[in-house]
Amino acid sequence: MSSIEHVTSATSASHVMLSPSRSLGRAMRAAAVHAATGLLLAGMVAGQAVVPAAAADAEGGDAPPLLPTIDRPRNWGDSFVPKSKPPARTMLAVALAGLSADERIAVTCLQALVAREQPRIFLIRHEPEDRFWMDWHVAKGHVDRFELVAEWPTLFALHRGVIKGVVVPDPELFRGDLIALNVAACDDLIVASPELATKLELPIVHDLRGRFGTYAEGLEWLWTTYRDRLNPHLCDFRSPRLLPFATFDHAFQWRGLMFWLAGTKEDDKPGVDRPAEERVMARILAEMPINGVCFGFPGMGEGEGPGEPPGVALLSRYGKSLVCTNHCGNYSFWSGVAIDQLDQSQQPPAPTLERDKIYIALNVSDGDNQILWPSFYRRYFEHPAFGTFPLAFGMGPAIRELQPAIAQWYYEHAKPTTEFFADVSGAGYMQPDHFGEAFADRDRVWTAFFDATSRLMKPLGMRTIRTVEGNDDSLQRYATALPFCHSLFADMGRYSGREGIAKLTYTLPDGMPVFRAVTSWRYGKEGFLREIREQVGEQRPAFVNGFVHCWTFAMDDLVKIHADRDPDMIFVTPSQLAALYHTAQETVSSPATASGR
Repeated sequence: MSSIEHVTSATSASHVMLSPSRSLGRAMRAAAVHAATGLLLAGMVAGQAVVPAAAADAEGGDAPPLLPTIDRPRNWGDSFVPKSKPPARTMLAVALAGLSADERIAVTCLQALVAREQPRIFLIRHEPEDRFWMDWHVAKGHVDRFELVAEWPTLFALHRGVIKGVVVPDPELFRGDLIALNVAACDDLIVASPELATKLELPIVHDLRGRFGTYAEGLEWLWTTYRDRLNPHLCDFRSPRLLPFATFDHAFQWRGLMFWLAGTKEDDKPGVDRPAEERVMARILAEMPINGVCFGFPGMGEGEGPGEPPGVALLSRYGKSLVCTNHCGNYSFWSGVAIDQLDQSQQPPAPTLERDKIYIALNVSDGDNQILWPSFYRRYFEHPAFGTFPLAFGMGPAIRELQPAIAQWYYEHAKPTTEFFADVSGAGYMQPDHFGEAFADRDRVWTAFFDATSRLMKPLGMRTIRTVEGNDDSLQRYATALPFCHSLFADMGRYSGREGIAKLTYTLPDGMPVFRAVTSWRYGKEGFLREIREQVGEQRPAFVNGFVHCWTFAMDDLVKIHADRDPDMIFVTPSQLAALYHTAQETVSSPATASGR
């Protein structure tokens, strides 16, 4: 760990928690002592306040002291997420098809160990997606070529010098392989069975079989033993089901703590003690510096992991944000490319304001999910109708650091009516209403996050941002910290609980327009325009944040929405929507009418 640190509000290590769910609203404030009792996600999922016994005496009185704010410079430099060194001009590519789970995990460990010096190994996980991006990186001059390696053991012969041996995981312990991965990352080992270690002629340095009765015991031992070698700024919600698919290389490379909290459907797996492991993980997050990054994702399906809202709430309260990378790999390679600036297409000016019209900015969701950009979003861009009507895409702004050449492809293939904006809720995915709640100096947590958000947005030409919910106090923080934004696009779907256009489109005290989401996915594919009509009512002109749920609406659906629009509906980009809204404000004599209040 860095010897440089700034600690504010040196109070005892207790913290305050609020209900995590986007849809449940704020629960009553409750205290939890992180070292002894930690965080009970069961109560969070149920939307109930959690008051551990150690803090029960505070109930009904003053809340116990909050956490001190630990702020350390990132040990990888100024970027928000860790970036590799520039990749080798000749990359060695190996196809994972046909390899066993044991072999895939070992090769991914090797890829990460080699990348610490320089990325040299590329794992072909999906055909033809990976081949497409290999060709793109060559075409843009980021590397010279990819040389295919037919026999994967050749990679171990070439790079034996970076491997100090093997750690054998406990196959009988659910998530025993995750404990082993962290040990391997810290001790420059690979994870392998004894049989594979013999095949590769590598010594067994650690054998963790039968070492721990529960995952919580292993996690506690791991943090106690390796905390000075684990990266204090990085962790990874890593489902053990994904490990054989080579999804962990970047977290391994940078020694980020890879962990998984069991969900309700995983209670019967060996070594699960959910309250105990949740307590341990809460203490770990509390002891890490603010504004850290968590890779991966906290859910794999109903009951697998804590789930998205509780998992993001957990990170948010401790001043960490999620950069979703759960299903994807090769970030140890992607991140080595450096692109300083990506320029958005020059948009045409906004149309002339007509006071009897509904202006709609279609904006596609979940772009903070970095795994969607290699393939999923290309379906929109490669559709024959792309560019025939305005369409905006939320994009996690960390993409320029994490997979810059992929972002480059989208920027170069954008149309004049394409706009990219920050998604969701800034540098990483967090819940604004709960961000930094565990800390006494919450403003310091926000300042660090906004500094990173601003530095990420500007080189991408992003001038608005989508938040997950966010009350007006939170949104005012955004408006103050990001004055270059033309507006704020709040909500993932209509989570705000606000009804009617008067509450969905308005101006903050400093003049920043807020366009809360008017649409969701509750009516399915056929209900998009219906929701707009319901919410807008008789209001004219109306200015609509047309939230598009990417998992519901394909490009064909958007083409139909555009074709079925009412005669008084006009589709625009977010920038044009903000310009039209400002014009409407300036030309209406009554400020109350202009602001929609």
